[in-house]
Amino acid sequence: MSRRLRQGCSRALAGAVARGPGVRGLCEAVQEAYAALDDVLRDLDFDPPVACARGCLHCCFNQVSLTPPEALFLGIHVLERFSPGEGDALAARVEALGGLIRGRSRRELGDIRHLTPCAFLRDGACSVHEARPLACRGWNSVDARACQLSVELRDPLAPIPSYALQRELAGAVQQGLLEGAAALGLEAGYLVMTRAVALMRRRGVLACAEDWLAGRPFLAAAPA
Repeated sequence: MSRRLRQGCSRALAGAVARGPGVRGLCEAVQEAYAALDDVLRDLDFDPPVACARGCLHCCFNQVSLTPPEALFLGIHVLERFSPGEGDALAARVEALGGLIRGRSRRELGDIRHLTPCAFLRDGACSVHEARPLACRGWNSVDARACQLSVELRDPLAPIPSYALQRELAGAVQQGLLEGAAALGLEAGYLVMTRAVALMRRRGVLACAEDWLAGRPFLAAAPA
């Protein structure tokens, strides 16, 4: 199942971007990848059920990583859906978070996760749920109380019971996007989402998309 998802998403991205126009093809390919994952997860019968639901925001106190296609899809979603005022408020949150995470390793970011809520967390919910990256789509828990304690106790290593299969499948989709990008000779790596959003806010989403689709490593220019 993981292999089929990975290979299918890789071919879909490579084919969509190659056919063009680039930005539209990119967005369609990422949407298809997310839909493929959703379809598989919808057919799985987890027992006990996954506890994740609207209003449960404890896992949103993390700095997740995403790939270039995911970052650009997210950026275009914000560009199209957020009002100017919402965009300015997002920029302020991203700037504040950027100051907290600048120069920190992944381990250090885990240690201060209770201080770094996602920039897209608004009124107790994800403001970009439709466009949320695969790291968020793959995470799951069967015990919301365990998630709450991990934040309240400031313990990034607190055990949280979850299903490895959901994480594995989301990871397979993410790997497929990377392989599809690499097959086209495009930059294929990871970046902390806050840093990617900061870069897209500064340079412009469409400029970043055009750079990446032309083979230029726009993510490599992200702030440290």
